Amino acid sequence: MVIDLGVPQDQDEVEVAPRRWSARQRRAVGAVLGIAALLGTVGAAAPVRSPLVSVTIQATAADDVLVANDALYLMRPSRGVIRAGLRTITRYRLADATTPEWEAAIYTAGPVRAASLVDGVLMAMAMAEGPGIETIAIRPDTGREVWRRSGWYHSTGLGHGLLQDQSPGRWQRVFGVDLATGDVRWSLEYPVDDTVLADRGRFVHWDRSGMAELHDADTGSLLATAHLPFDAQSSAQIVGDLLLIPAADGRRAVVAYGMDRLDRRWQADIDMRSEYVSGECGDALCVGAVDGGGIRLADAATGRTRWSAPGWGYAFRVGPRLLAYGPGQTTNPNAALLDPADGRVVGDLGEWNASVPADDGRMLGIRESSTRALVARLDPVAADAEVLGLLADVFQCQPGPVAVVCRRAGGSIGVWYPRRRL
Repeated sequence: MVIDLGVPQDQDEVEVAPRRWSARQRRAVGAVLGIAALLGTVGAAAPVRSPLVSVTIQATAADDVLVANDALYLMRPSRGVIRAGLRTITRYRLADATTPEWEAAIYTAGPVRAASLVDGVLMAMAMAEGPGIETIAIRPDTGREVWRRSGWYHSTGLGHGLLQDQSPGRWQRVFGVDLATGDVRWSLEYPVDDTVLADRGRFVHWDRSGMAELHDADTGSLLATAHLPFDAQSSAQIVGDLLLIPAADGRRAVVAYGMDRLDRRWQADIDMRSEYVSGECGDALCVGAVDGGGIRLADAATGRTRWSAPGWGYAFRVGPRLLAYGPGQTTNPNAALLDPADGRVVGDLGEWNASVPADDGRMLGIRESSTRALVARLDPVAADAEVLGLLADVFQCQPGPVAVVCRRAGGSIGVWYPRRRL
C-alpha cells in the first residue's frame, strides 16, 4: 500500500532521521554514510558492495508498470495513446530483473490501463474510448493469451470470476466466467442505468425503484430480495460481509445490511461523504476521515465505535497489530503500529511509504525527497526500520515486499532489492 502525500519542491536532501531511532537504524545509517565516505576517499581501488542490487529496465515515459507478487510487468504503450493497436506486456521476475521472462504482443481497441494477478492468471484490462473495457487473460509463466471478453473483471470464488460489461447500448450484462478457459457459466442483463455492486462471492443489483436483488457470483442464482433506500449517486459499498448504504433521511449515517439475506443489521454515525470504511482491520471496521483527521475502530457486528485515534489517515492489519499512516514532518507519511484493543501507539517505524507485507511479513519502505529516496527493510513485529541505501535521480517509487521500483530520467525503470534476501 503506497500513500502519496506529494514531493517537496524546495528540498534537495533526503531527511535521513525519523523522529525516533532504533539501534539498528543508527547502525544502518552509519553503514550507509561509511560506505559513501569510503568510496569518496579510495575510489575504484577499494570497491564496497552495496546492500542493494540495482537493475535497469529500458522503458519510456509512455509505459506503465505493474508490480505483482514476485514479478514486474511492463505495459507499452499506455499513456497518451488511445487508438486501437498492438501492445506488448513484458514480464520480469523480481528481485533479479536482469532479463525478461517473456514478452507478449496483444492487439487491443485501447491501451492496457490495469492488470492484476488472480489465482495464478494475469488479468489485463484494455480501455477504449467511452465505457468499452476488455479483459484479457494471460498465462503469467509463458505470456500466452488464454481468452478475452468484453467487460471489467471482478474476482469471486477460486477459479471463477464475474465480468460487468457496460458497452454502449441500452443494456448492461453481468456474467460469470471460468477463469482457466473464459467459458461463460451464467449471464444476466439489466438496464444500463441500474446499479450493480460486486465483491468476492456476492453481487447486488438495484433497479430504479429501489428493489435490490442479492446474487451468488459463482452461479448467478438469486439469494434474497429487499426494498432498500438507495440513491445511484450515493457511495454505497460492500465491506466484508456487510452492505453499507447512506441513510435515506439525510442524516450523516450509514445503515448496514447482511450480505447473506439483505437483512438490516445496524445504523451508525458514519458520514460516507467525508469518511471511508475499510475491512482490512481484522475482525472490525476501520473508519477514517478523508481529510486525514483520524481513524476509529467500529465493531462489525454492531457498528459501535470501540476507540478513536486522532492524527492517523489509514490503517490495516499486520499480524497482531494495525499499521497506521499519518502526516510526517516531511511530505512522507509517518508509519506506526497501533494496538487493536485500544488504538494506542506501540511502535514507531518512522516516515516511510511501505509495501503491503508479504505472507511471511516481509516489507520494504521508501522515503522520497526531490530526486532522491532512501530504501529500508521494515519489521512490523519489532517496530524497526533498517536503512539499506540511498537512491539518486529517481521519482515515482513503488515499494514491494521484495524489491523497490522507481522511474528514472528518460523513462527507464530502476529495480533495487536487498543483496541479502529478506
